[in-house]
Amino acid sequence: MSSKTSDISISCLCGAAKQVVTSLLQHEQTTSGQLGISFCHCYACRHSSGLLYVSYAPIQAPQSVNGLVVYTDKTAHVRRYFCNTCGCHIFQREDSAASQAESGGLWTVATGVIIGRAGTKEGTDRETGEMDGGKEHLLLEFAGHVNVAGTKDGGLSPFITDVRSPHRPRVYGHSDDSPSISTISKAREEKEFLEARCRCETVRFRITRPDASSLIPHSGFPDLMIPFASSPREVVSNPQNEKWWLRPPESANPIKYMTGTCACRSCRLTSGFEVQTWAFVPRTNIFFVPPSSDATSDTTSVNTLVPLDFATLPKGILQSYESSPGVLREFCPGCGATVFWHDRWRPGIIDVSVGLLDAPEGARAETWLDWWYGRVSFAEDATNGRVGEAAKWAENVVGGLAKGLKSWENRKGEGTI
Repeated sequence: MSSKTSDISISCLCGAAKQVVTSLLQHEQTTSGQLGISFCHCYACRHSSGLLYVSYAPIQAPQSVNGLVVYTDKTAHVRRYFCNTCGCHIFQREDSAASQAESGGLWTVATGVIIGRAGTKEGTDRETGEMDGGKEHLLLEFAGHVNVAGTKDGGLSPFITDVRSPHRPRVYGHSDDSPSISTISKAREEKEFLEARCRCETVRFRITRPDASSLIPHSGFPDLMIPFASSPREVVSNPQNEKWWLRPPESANPIKYMTGTCACRSCRLTSGFEVQTWAFVPRTNIFFVPPSSDATSDTTSVNTLVPLDFATLPKGILQSYESSPGVLREFCPGCGATVFWHDRWRPGIIDVSVGLLDAPEGARAETWLDWWYGRVSFAEDATNGRVGEAAKWAENVVGGLAKGLKSWENRKGEGTI
């Protein structure tokens, strides 16, 4: 089966992976054979990225993988390539027997690193899609959700149903009804910690319920709640010292943490994907499991857990990247999973990448996390640094997510979205 091709420019945040690759466009004669973009929600992709879903576009084998770390995921039968400096996921290569017969496996590129068609100038509204016999071949086209069932609660898939596409997206793995929450056994429900781990299990930590120490930090409001670009600084600074990260708000006994989505350029180019998901957790409620502990054990002694302290955490567990002055992002040096975001102005609150969490009820961990539906953080930044079709793709994905979140909020508890 033949496919059209197009040269596209890609880059991570630090620029080490910047290059031109050749993208495979949809097949020109059949709709069933289109090489569209699937949003994968499987356990392996969530825990190797730290996000709740990933998306890749098919390409020819890249000319260079210099500066990239390769993580071989034997269970998922893929090799993942991420930047050794900023942690951004760049490529994925399938290792199945069928794909190996095709030039060493099917190569794909993370959609978030795509700048646009090579040679397209910044500021271009939308470059014209390649034509063949009067038919336009799109650079990025949404094909649907895959591997949703393993999330138990649908993950982000219920919120992303309105990505603009020439055809109505087919959603794989769940119906249009709101996903049912799995019944949690009494023993698991009473557990007072939430497990988190990356795919290679170099990074393993536990989150505890809010306690007295959770009230100590002071933090301005996140862009998720109050848009920085359009709000007075005195409002953003949180002069009333509200403990917005603890939920329910103003509760004497909070049991959850504020959580939301982000579409900023820095998150996109340090993860490789358009939508990041962060939970805001006090540093005093995060405890690392020592590397020597049994990765499968639920009985690790509280006395052996290591409180999160970036200065004293054993080397080799996290790799840091300063994405802007005073702002640090941590990722796993083994599999590239995004782990934390933190800065020098609010050292007591840590952004935790939600895709790492192992909540028995599902990927959204709703017995621990309180999701913010009113806004996608930095939604206006979604197209920053992208041109033409890539910018339009980002606008549609983030716009569709924002619409889905609002619809979910309006209909929550009333059935379908």
